[in-house]
Amino acid sequence: MPRLSHAVFAAWLLGPSITHACPDYSTDPSLLVALEPGATKGALSDDEKACLEQRYASAEQQTTKDKISRVLLVNAYAYSTSYWAELVQRHLDEVDRSDPDIAYLYAFYLFNTDKEAAPEVVRWTEVALERRDVWTGEVFVGRVFGLMRLRAVAAQAQWIQAEEVVAREGTDESRAEAGRLKNQVKTYSREWVDFARVAGREPGEAIRLCLSVASNAMACGIDEDDLPR
Repeated sequence: MPRLSHAVFAAWLLGPSITHACPDYSTDPSLLVALEPGATKGALSDDEKACLEQRYASAEQQTTKDKISRVLLVNAYAYSTSYWAELVQRHLDEVDRSDPDIAYLYAFYLFNTDKEAAPEVVRWTEVALERRDVWTGEVFVGRVFGLMRLRAVAAQAQWIQAEEVVAREGTDESRAEAGRLKNQVKTYSREWVDFARVAGREPGEAIRLCLSVASNAMACGIDEDDLPR
């Protein structure tokens, strides 16, 4: 059996190595600025990504982890939303659960890729809406309207699934859960109606959803004359 050289054995044992000098982003995050142009294009090399991961792991301050993680997120989003979603989950678990921009994107990603993720979609729309004041102008209006729509639609999906459970099982517990989720749809769709009006957006879809679960038009904040035709 041929003998491996020490260098080859070490490479095999340790796995892929960083072949270029790895800046110490963990102690000097300002060095990350040099990576931003490439990251926005999804063009960071494997060595650069490995270096960032190494410095992310060694960073002691959460603010530094946050900055390194964001560069990795921007880079991944440009070429692989599935890989980006993995990094988002890590960011939310380990760094910052309250970032409205990340929560906004993640909620839409989950809705579009996982039909069973309605509870998580509602959760992350709520996170984004809690900090919506960071947005201004048309960005504020567009994102809040989109999030309120997404939250209401995802809640409706949960309610429909709960009603299917009631049809199968017919237990008091399943009926109570379906009732709770129905009220949630009513609450979210009513908030969507109210925001649409204040923001000058078309409220028709929101009104129709609200009426599908409300006992009367007034519960949706509308008069009979306002009902969509």
